[in-house]
Amino acid sequence: MIDKTNPAGRLYKILLTAKGHADNQSVKAVWSNVLNVEDNDIEITKAVLELYSLASHTQLLIKMKKGLNHDLYLSSFNQIERLLIPINLSLTWGHIRGNLTEESLTRLQFCAEELSRFYTEESLSEEELKNIVSKIEALFDSVNSSNLPDTLRLTILEEVARLKHAVTMYQIKGAKGLKDALQGTIGAIVANQEELRTVRNENQDVIERLGELIDKLDSFTARALKLKEIVSKPIRYLLKVITEPDIVDNEGVDAEA
Repeated sequence: MIDKTNPAGRLYKILLTAKGHADNQSVKAVWSNVLNVEDNDIEITKAVLELYSLASHTQLLIKMKKGLNHDLYLSSFNQIERLLIPINLSLTWGHIRGNLTEESLTRLQFCAEELSRFYTEESLSEEELKNIVSKIEALFDSVNSSNLPDTLRLTILEEVARLKHAVTMYQIKGAKGLKDALQGTIGAIVANQEELRTVRNENQDVIERLGELIDKLDSFTARALKLKEIVSKPIRYLLKVITEPDIVDNEGVDAEA
């Protein structure tokens, strides 16, 4: 059974699904359907480029494995990469589907098997992903209707968009994509911690939703990647200080005592 949680396995699963589409469909329509993105040129191009990046990452991981005949495992990737050139979006699927041969899919299966020996990732369920999306959308609405300063509102909305994109690209980038987006969001919070503290009382709903989303993503990605949680004790304390005013107030009282 193919491990479809590592990069080669994810690429295999996506390309196998694409292979089943009719030749008379447009390339754009095929990728929109397979990658579950909006049917517009910008979003589809971005998703196809992420898929191209996944192919490159798979090759890099295979080349890192000593003792393998790398040429044997990777000889079909030139065909796969030709399939993923964005300029193809204006063509019909039949014009480029020939690059997706049984041989190339078989070699991808071998790559997935090799990667499974040292690369493991637990898949997040559809329900878990929907839960994350629900929290992201609730945070977006809360930020959008808040009275946050314009610069801070824009910063948080950019982070919300980054997290939503990571969820959309989950089938391509896996939990690592979520982890990278989460790290960016944590960095933005650290950089804006003083301003967040200043506005927290008037924007408690935003602050609480932001903290809940970070905790949820941290828990999911740590489990999926079998890593320690990203949110270290100092960062977790900072989040508490931002979201729970009583912590600072109580510590100030203790210090005076």
